[in-house]
Amino acid sequence: MTTGRGNTGVGNVVGGAGMSSQRALPEQSWTAGQIVRRWWAFYNEKTSTRALTKIEFAEHIAYLLFLKIDHERTNRPGKFAVRPVAPSADTWPRLVEHSGEALHAYFAGTMQTLGTPEPDNQRRTLASVLFHDAQPWNIDRMSELRQLITEEIAPYRWSQIPDIELGRAFAQLLSDCYDDMLKKRETGQFLTPLPLLAAVAKALALTPDDRVIDPAGGIGSTLIAAHREMASYGTRVDDAAIAGADIDPQMCRLATINVLLNTKRLFAGMPPMLRTDSLSRKGRAIHRQDPDVVATVAICNPPFKSTDAAVDTTHRDDFWAPKADLPTNFLQHIAITLPREARAAVFVPDSVLFSRGAAATIRRNLLNLCDVHTLLRLPTGIFRGTNSKANILFFNTSTPRPTGEPATRTLWVYDARTGNHRADTVNPLTEDDLADFLAAYRPGDPGRTTRTPSVRFKPYNVTELLARPDVNLELWADVAEVSDDLAPPRDIAAAIVAELNSASMSFQAVVDSFDPRHS
Repeated sequence: MTTGRGNTGVGNVVGGAGMSSQRALPEQSWTAGQIVRRWWAFYNEKTSTRALTKIEFAEHIAYLLFLKIDHERTNRPGKFAVRPVAPSADTWPRLVEHSGEALHAYFAGTMQTLGTPEPDNQRRTLASVLFHDAQPWNIDRMSELRQLITEEIAPYRWSQIPDIELGRAFAQLLSDCYDDMLKKRETGQFLTPLPLLAAVAKALALTPDDRVIDPAGGIGSTLIAAHREMASYGTRVDDAAIAGADIDPQMCRLATINVLLNTKRLFAGMPPMLRTDSLSRKGRAIHRQDPDVVATVAICNPPFKSTDAAVDTTHRDDFWAPKADLPTNFLQHIAITLPREARAAVFVPDSVLFSRGAAATIRRNLLNLCDVHTLLRLPTGIFRGTNSKANILFFNTSTPRPTGEPATRTLWVYDARTGNHRADTVNPLTEDDLADFLAAYRPGDPGRTTRTPSVRFKPYNVTELLARPDVNLELWADVAEVSDDLAPPRDIAAAIVAELNSASMSFQAVVDSFDPRHS
């Protein structure tokens, strides 16, 4: 397939939305790899990468795809046409016509209009999340933006690309922004490996009848994995089946388009992500647009790091311990606010398993009030650039037993860490790596009556756990010990460099905050 520039594997098409239906559309054969290679070729060759970060570039791809696909759907023939979500039917054509300062002004005005919620216009609700606080890149670089529009977006029929390919292309685009994600230390963003999320969705035995939430949704990968598992049944998955929230407006913008492109949702439907601080509300695990939808499952990988010295939870009089750190607060928030008999999978760092004080109080309450049935110790190295040691706690919320007995009876620990370090550049985690865990977990046995111990899978009686000092849950199976489970020296050194760079940026921000007039 010939290309207009370089060997990116995507052909140029002249004619856009008005081309003859008799002509074959090459877009129908595009693959995710071809699409994302073209996007990055443009970024590297035709933009100033010093002035525009990768994640800012990905945001603009999101805005332009939304407007272009909305325009294509508006111009479908006859009854297949839909009303535009954009301010008018000619929003996209007018955007293509502009250049320079006029382009900046028109694009900024369109973003502001779409990003402003209109209570009497529910068709704009989703767009108001995607375009909230959105801005075009620097006015001095409008020639680059115009090239992106006229060369990479306008000539093609994006609605003709297979949904699975376009969705995966955008997800890969975001994955390639990993370094930019790691710089967002203030909100603790990092990317969860997709094979791991797929395994979690299988372990939770999701069906199309479930309602899955993520109160720290990031770029929406958890919701997409849940949706794919539910869609594997071959029936339509309702829009209300998944919902997420995040405190970071940029993550909400990216998650919105990421979920849209990966789940075939309507642009005028309810938003899959809401911008909110999940910990600021009590009563519901996540406050979604439709209050009548009751969650049955929560999957959450909350921030492990934050620049906040402490999380203000004085307003949460329902919390078991108000002075916990961020990941521990998300754990108790989910356990307290999920409806009875709901299922949950919550990622936690090692410190949540053994820290004293508030964390110990939360562990004790969790064992007593929820059925905490599985602890998955994850391999080291799966969260690139963080050196974090992580685990997943699987539990079901429970109705208190009349006898006062703990809701948990047996906690099974699967040790996937000992002797198992991963690096996504050398030996990334795959779904096959988690097959043994799923076989041991036995998703088809909700009562867990057929589980059997192995060297990697070991049961612990709740009485023993509650008797441990500080209810310490630093538990292991019986895998033979290895010298250590640390990363190779190069990876450790790289993690140290990343931390030093982050500290340097924090100090520089402090320096920049001083007014030189008052020095």
